[in-house]
Amino acid sequence: MRNKWFDVEFILDIQGRPTPRPRFNGKMAYMPKAYTDYQKTLVNLIKAKNLSNGDFCRIHMVFHFSYPKSTPKYRRIDGLPLRQKFDGDNLAKGVMDALEKAGMVEDDRQFYQVRVDKYRTTETSKIHVKLWEC
Repeated sequence: MRNKWFDVEFILDIQGRPTPRPRFNGKMAYMPKAYTDYQKTLVNLIKAKNLSNGDFCRIHMVFHFSYPKSTPKYRRIDGLPLRQKFDGDNLAKGVMDALEKAGMVEDDRQFYQVRVDKYRTTETSKIHVKLWEC
């Protein structure tokens, strides 16, 4: 039975990472190794969920970032919006590329609505993803 609010929902227990600028070496362009490792981990986590492929057209991603160790415990508030760090479009691009590499979507151009939320959490970092079919 289809949920009336969304079609597919899953949580990835990994901290979000923005898509970096490509690096250039003479005639070649490449992505940094830390980012390619992050992409491989995301793809493996998505494939492990055994989710069905679909004609998805809307996506909502919620990135939960844990507080730095330097933040005192009395200042840690769960669900506080994160405005200073990371561009939302760069965070979304990493997840949408991983969905494409995992075979869940044909291309990230198929999404006509993309929503990205960023919050602080007192728990571990995670990414919450919801997809809607057309």
